[in-house]
Amino acid sequence: MAQKVEWSDSYLLGISEIDEQHKKLIAIANEFYNVVVSSADVYKAKMPAILAKLKDYTIYHFSHEEQFMQKFGYIGSAAHKTAHDGFIKEVEYHAGKISIEDSSSAAKFYDFIVVWILNHIAKADKVWAKFVKPQL
Repeated sequence: MAQKVEWSDSYLLGISEIDEQHKKLIAIANEFYNVVVSSADVYKAKMPAILAKLKDYTIYHFSHEEQFMQKFGYIGSAAHKTAHDGFIKEVEYHAGKISIEDSSSAAKFYDFIVVWILNHIAKADKVWAKFVKPQL
């Protein structure tokens, strides 16, 4: 399992409201990590809630980002939304498959979450942010 993610300013887009949301998304991923590596009792008790929190905040953040891109006329917003929708489907799929009895499936899912989020911020989000920032 990947290690807990530490926020790095290299993830900053230079758009404060989106940067704050990214920090929160990473914080939720780290909460997920903490639940995965906790005792079996804590894992069983907290995993359903952290999965719901991850899904709900991701949907909130993605919606906000998509509105932001549309507001400023970013031409790649439809493709970006498709990537967001794919991630949400993965979260929903894995939320239904993660065992409450065994944390190994959650550990694998954590790896997926971290890689996807960090790559998405570092690549796709930086592209639209570069387009939008001069218009702010």
